[in-house]
Amino acid sequence: MVPADFRLPRGWPTPTDKWVRDNAFWQPPADWSPTQAGAAAPDGWEFWRPNKLWWQTTGAYYRSIAIWGRLSNWLGYLFLVMLIASAFLGSSPMLRLVGFSAGLASIALLIVHEVLKARLTERLFAQFAVVAQRGLQERLTREYQRYLTAMA
Repeated sequence: MVPADFRLPRGWPTPTDKWVRDNAFWQPPADWSPTQAGAAAPDGWEFWRPNKLWWQTTGAYYRSIAIWGRLSNWLGYLFLVMLIASAFLGSSPMLRLVGFSAGLASIALLIVHEVLKARLTERLFAQFAVVAQRGLQERLTREYQRYLTAMA
């Protein structure tokens, strides 16, 4: 199973599961189409997108940024506690200020976490694409050598 899903541009034929596995993370060249009559993918098309398996197999890579998500969660909880406390204790200005500040900080940290996660995912995709390309090249070389042996 591949930890990413292949996204088809409009009008492209659906590849087989074997093709997707054999060509994982392959990026077609610009202006390339799988058929003579077909249109090329739009500029900047994202061919591969992480799927459920991606998050299960790459969790260790994201440990360095997990603190930002945890801090965002804790500040979100603090915001909720302050909101509930202000309903029961009256709306003191200090309680409002702490709650409002916690809410804003939670949102800011969540944005930081998501930006870092997107950048890290992009880097990981690039690294996996290099490994996949190397594997594809090795497979094609082996198959070509088998072909030459069979033809001799």
